[in-house]
Amino acid sequence: MSELILPTPMRIKPHGSDTIRDVTTLRDASEILIDWPQAKRGPFYQAAPVWVSNAASTFSRAAEAQEAFAALCSHAGVLVR
Repeated sequence: MSELILPTPMRIKPHGSDTIRDVTTLRDASEILIDWPQAKRGPFYQAAPVWVSNAASTFSRAAEAQEAFAALCSHAGVLVR
């Protein structure tokens, strides 16, 4: 997975954790998605890994991947604003 930096750093509080995690690269987002609880993998989850995986090639795709990842995190209530 690419170390491509996301256009805007994000902060999330993963499910079942009291720790806030900074997400600054596609690799960070990918690691979060791997650890995503099986029971919470709905339609938003299904789109996010595809965008993150496809984004490794260009910065413009990183912005699209970040949008999908942010939508998933927001929908799940783990995005820290």
